Amino acid sequence: MRDPLAAFDDAHVAGVASEYDVGERRLRECLRRHQQQVRDLPGVEDIVYEWRRAFPWDPVVERRDEAYRLRVEPNVWPEFSNALGFDDAETAAVRAVHERHVPGSQGGDAMVLTRP
Repeated sequence: MRDPLAAFDDAHVAGVASEYDVGERRLRECLRRHQQQVRDLPGVEDIVYEWRRAFPWDPVVERRDEAYRLRVEPNVWPEFSNALGFDDAETAAVRAVHERHVPGSQGGDAMVLTRP
């Protein structure tokens, strides 16, 4: 099984941790928890399938062997951050890492889901 953080560039994570004053170790743990939550329920492939049906646009910006790079509806991140108990700084930092990994600005919020 692929490391949940395999799709994230170490330099981006370190840069965001410094910029948002969230420890790098803590930020990596938040990123890992988010990826694991998606893997556990409902699963990466299943959630991407559901979002493709539910959103008024195709959320898949790019599909690679290791990850999906997505643009999701604005309500998605608050649901994840609330469920995971992230504080405001953690939420902002996690979202910033995802933004740095998703090309383009075709609307929606960036999200990277590492494929198992």
